[in-house]
Amino acid sequence: MMDKFLFASDLDNTLLFSYKHRKEKDVCIEYLRGKEQTFMSPAAIEMLAQVNEKSRFVPVTSRSIEEYLRIEFPSQCVPEYAVTTNGAILLQNGKIDEKWKEESLQMIAPWIEEMTRMLAVLEGIKEIQRCYIIDGMYLFAKCENALQAQMVQESIQHKTTLSMQVVKRKMYFFPTPISKGMAIKRLRQRFSPDVIIAAGDTPIDLSMLEEADMAFLPQDLWEKSGPLAQCFVWDYGHEFSEFILDKVLSKIVP
Repeated sequence: MMDKFLFASDLDNTLLFSYKHRKEKDVCIEYLRGKEQTFMSPAAIEMLAQVNEKSRFVPVTSRSIEEYLRIEFPSQCVPEYAVTTNGAILLQNGKIDEKWKEESLQMIAPWIEEMTRMLAVLEGIKEIQRCYIIDGMYLFAKCENALQAQMVQESIQHKTTLSMQVVKRKMYFFPTPISKGMAIKRLRQRFSPDVIIAAGDTPIDLSMLEEADMAFLPQDLWEKSGPLAQCFVWDYGHEFSEFILDKVLSKIVP
């Protein structure tokens, strides 16, 4: 059964949520400098354990390697594989797959100079609080608020060959080959599943959702999406993670 289904899911605000949205019985699975950061609901944990048992669960996240490794999944939910750095890094049991990484480095080689140039540009923009290159693979920047990020985007979006995505106050600059959609293609080649199920909540996830055989996404993202093979749209009725996992289980459990 595991070889038949591959469940590729974004993490933050898809399966996981921040302390700002926690409820009394939610379980903390990430700490930062001793403070609670990220949570899952008990129901989501129970369902993810079943999904992990009956399919190949592979988180696909824009988090850096370090940020991903901070997550402490409940023991029954721990995935063997995870894709970090927006598709550029594959981890197996927390260790970097060197072949995957080398392939990624070869793919981004034509964009290294542009990333370095854009880093210098961003460092000179007063609205940018901080910016740096993530795991050597893409450029990240952060503003104080979403309005500032939008203003910066409008001022520079036609001045770089990097693919720019803005999510609230965070800004991402990706070499074209580094995307979650490309990660799905590579996972399909690596594991040859019959069906890839994907879930995500932001425009960064769209290429992954469009590449999958089955997609889970919120209403507002669905309105921005291209063609989807088969999709399930969340209407904000209850927890997104529970909506996803309940439906995934209905597909993978006979």
